[in-house]
Amino acid sequence: MRLPHSINLKKTALALAISCKVAVVDSVAWAAEGDVIRPYASATYFYDSNLRRFSTEERSLAATGRRDRSDTFIQSQVGIILDKKISQQNFYVDVNVNKTKFDRATELDNDGKTATARWDWQLGSRLHGKIEGFHKEALVPFSDFRGITQNLRTENRKIFELIWRFHPSWQLRTGVADYDVEYSATEQRAAALNETSQNVGIDYLATDDDLIGIVYRHARGDRPVAQRFGIFLIDNSYDQNEIKARVQWKFSGKSHIDFLGGIVERKHDDLSQRDFRVWNSRLDYRYSMTGKTNFGFSAWQDNNARSFVTTTYTQNRGLSTAVNWLATSKISLQGALRYEEMDFKGDLLFNQERVDKNKTAALNMTYRPTQSFSINSSLRRVKRDSNLSGAEFTSTSISITGQYEF
Repeated sequence: MRLPHSINLKKTALALAISCKVAVVDSVAWAAEGDVIRPYASATYFYDSNLRRFSTEERSLAATGRRDRSDTFIQSQVGIILDKKISQQNFYVDVNVNKTKFDRATELDNDGKTATARWDWQLGSRLHGKIEGFHKEALVPFSDFRGITQNLRTENRKIFELIWRFHPSWQLRTGVADYDVEYSATEQRAAALNETSQNVGIDYLATDDDLIGIVYRHARGDRPVAQRFGIFLIDNSYDQNEIKARVQWKFSGKSHIDFLGGIVERKHDDLSQRDFRVWNSRLDYRYSMTGKTNFGFSAWQDNNARSFVTTTYTQNRGLSTAVNWLATSKISLQGALRYEEMDFKGDLLFNQERVDKNKTAALNMTYRPTQSFSINSSLRRVKRDSNLSGAEFTSTSISITGQYEF
């Protein structure tokens, strides 16, 4: 693929220079597996042929010079991992900050951050679980938000999980979770969500790797900003109840299946026309063909609380498949295909009968010349068809990342 002449060559050279420089660091700095503290740094060069996800009509305007279509950016990142096991307890922390600089769309330049802290705890041989916190600030992908202003998404998630194996063949599980998301762009603030949930379940364990169980989950979703339709303000807050069957089964040393599916019911505070009671499910299948090659397949149907301003929820049905190949001890390859149909069910009251069909194909290669340095390259093609005029788009992107772990 020939890249446009407008690409900032200095930025490209910077990314390659960082990658080359960290590659020649003395091997005494390599991080051995099990090290408690592991600082790291990375640089990513990214090119997208249709950064803002313009439709065919909008792209024709871009060709006339009235709109920019393609763009590149450099993202630099530094972080640190703390990974420590004390007796039966495992502690893990990963904190990083990044800076993104665009070539054309400089108004999108931003600083991001991600923090994950997890305690995998265990008491004796029968009681274990995890406590986890997550925070992320990042630019919203234009496939979700196609505005022209900078729109940063802030996410926070907290999880507590407890599993009690009260019998060699039976275990109880329970947990609570809290999830918050908000947006910086005024046009997107009505998509903010605060959701708290509780779950309880019981599993029968045929072996340590195989189980069959049932789980009940209740969630309360609060929308802090009302949705506006003309002079009307609508509260899209909801209560949701789910009861699902869970199956994890290892058929052989090479084949493994995970299934979670059941009834999901949601009731909204304001508009009962948006309530639903549906079957949601997800199936994941993994097959290790050889010691160096494995195959994965997933299928799902999900009515979710994804944050859109134009709808309270979407019904998603999809399929994906991926093949991983460890070509050598230093090179691994992955190919992936994904298809998902999104039905914007949450706005039928206002005749927004939108249906999107998303198709993605991706190729990835990772080269690890040393224990601590890796180069990852990716080629991705995304196509969206929609019955809503102007919502369709196509995009091709290329990325190269060099990362060094000290």
